[in-house]
Amino acid sequence: GCDSSLNLTSQKATDALDGVFRSLRDIARVRMHMKQFKSIHNPGSNTHQASASYKPLLKQVVEEIYNPDRPDPVDIEHVSSGLTDLLKTGFSMFMKVNRPHPGDYPLLIIFMVGGVSVSEVKMVKDLVATRKPGTQVIVLSSVLLTPHSAVELLFAPDRLQPDADI
Repeated sequence: GCDSSLNLTSQKATDALDGVFRSLRDIARVRMHMKQFKSIHNPGSNTHQASASYKPLLKQVVEEIYNPDRPDPVDIEHVSSGLTDLLKTGFSMFMKVNRPHPGDYPLLIIFMVGGVSVSEVKMVKDLVATRKPGTQVIVLSSVLLTPHSAVELLFAPDRLQPDADI
C-alpha cells in the first residue's frame, strides 16, 4: 500500500508487518495437524540458545523418505494405485501387510505448492545422492522462488492469487 519511501508512515509499516506475521501464524496453524513436520525451527535448549537451527520442510520430508531406519512415515501417505496395491490395502484389514514405502521406488515426484527455490532443489539433489544414489527425484512447483519473490509473496494482499509479475 505504499509506492515510495516518502509515503511510508509508521502506521503503514506496522500494518505491513502485522500482515507478514498473520501469514506466518496462518502457515503454522495449517501445519498443526501434522505429527512430524510441525515446524522448520528448532529453538535449541534453554542453556544453548545458539544451537537454534532452521530445517526446511522439503529437507525434512526427503530425509524421512530416505531414512535408513525405515519407519513408516507418519505424515506421508501412500495412495494405492493398481490392482496389487489395492489387494494389499484390502488384505491389511485382516492381516499385517507392510504398506508401500515412498523410498522403495526408483522415481520420486515431489510437488511443492507455493513455490520452491533453486537452493532447495539443490539440497534435495545432494541429499538423495548421499542417502540413496541412483534414485531419480523430480521436484515440481507452482512457482520458482527467488529471494525477492519470496518476500513479495509475504506482502501480497491475496497470497492465494498472487500477481502474475511475481
